[in-house]
Amino acid sequence: MAPTRTTLATLLLAALLVLLVPDAAGAGVVVTRVDQPAASVRDYWTRQRMREAEPVPLPTPDQRSAPAGPEAGGSPTYVPPAGPGGPADAEILRGTAAGGRATVGVATPVLDPAAADKRMHGKVFFRIVRGPKPGNYVCSGTAVNSRNRSLVMTAGHCVFDWEDHGGKVTEWAFVPAYNGEDARPYGTWPAKRTATTRQWRRGENLRYDLGAAIVRRNPTGRRLQAVVGARGIGFDQPRRQRYDIFGYPVEGTFVSTFEYACSSPYRGSDGAGGGGPMPMRASCNMSGGSSGGGWIGGGTLLSVVSYGYGTQPTSLFGPYLSDTAKKLYKRMRGSARP
Repeated sequence: MAPTRTTLATLLLAALLVLLVPDAAGAGVVVTRVDQPAASVRDYWTRQRMREAEPVPLPTPDQRSAPAGPEAGGSPTYVPPAGPGGPADAEILRGTAAGGRATVGVATPVLDPAAADKRMHGKVFFRIVRGPKPGNYVCSGTAVNSRNRSLVMTAGHCVFDWEDHGGKVTEWAFVPAYNGEDARPYGTWPAKRTATTRQWRRGENLRYDLGAAIVRRNPTGRRLQAVVGARGIGFDQPRRQRYDIFGYPVEGTFVSTFEYACSSPYRGSDGAGGGGPMPMRASCNMSGGSSGGGWIGGGTLLSVVSYGYGTQPTSLFGPYLSDTAKKLYKRMRGSARP
C-alpha cells in the first residue's frame, strides 16, 4: 500500500463524535460527526489508492430464519427525484413510485455513468484504521433528494463495519459516476456526517443494514445535488415491481473501474436477520463492492444491496425501507428551507 500522507494532526481530527438519537418507537438512528478536513480526504484518495481499495465483503447472514416484524409504518410514501440545480423541497408525498417490467438479472456495464439519468450513482471509498483488517475499502452509493442537497444513501456496513473492524471508518468519500477513464468526473465528496440504524450498529441486524452520509460542498462551494441531481426515495412501497440495481462489483470477473446494472422483478423475501420487515431478494449476480448500491423503481431508491449467499450466486438481498428507514432519512435530509 502506498505511504499515507495523513499527518498525526489529521488523525487526531478524525476522532468521531457518536450521537445516539432516540425516537418514540425505540428504533433510533446513530449519527457520527466526521471531523476530518475535506481537503485531506480528497488528497488521501489518489487514483492508486482508489484502484487498490478492496471490496467490503457482503455480510454473512444467519441461516436461522426469524419471523417478520411490522411490514409498514403507514401508507406508502416517497420523495420524488430531483434534477441538477432543481428545487430541494424534498417533501415526503403519499403514494407509490412503481417501476416498469423487469428484464434479466445479469449485471452489464453502464456505458455512460455520467449520463443525466445515471450520474447520481457512484462509488464509496473509506478507510478502516482499527481491527484485524485495516485498509482501504469500497462500496457503492446513491445521491438522494434532500433538503440539504447533500445526502448519499448506502448500506449500514459501508458506514459502520460491525463485523471485522471495530466499527471505526475514516476518509469516507463519495465519487459519483466513477469510471476507469476519468476516475472522478464530478469530483470527490467527503462526508461530514454518517449515520446508520441502531439495529445495525448494535446487533448487525441485516433487516436494517442501511446507511447515510451528508457530504461536504465541493471546492467551488456547490452541493452534490446541484451537480449530479438525485434519485427519489420511497418507504412502505409495493414489493412486487421491477428493480434496476446499480453498483461497483469488484470480485470475480467484474472490472473494478466499471459501474454495472442489473434489472430484476421481486423474487421474494428472506428470513435473515432479527426482527423487522423481511429483506427482499432480486436476481442479480453482482459481487463484493456492490454493497450499498441502489435498488431503483420509478426513479426512486427502494432498497440497497446488503448481502448474498454463496449458495445463491445469482441473487442479492436488500432491506425493505419502512418506518426506521424513513426516520434515518428524515434525520439526515436537513431542515426545511424558508
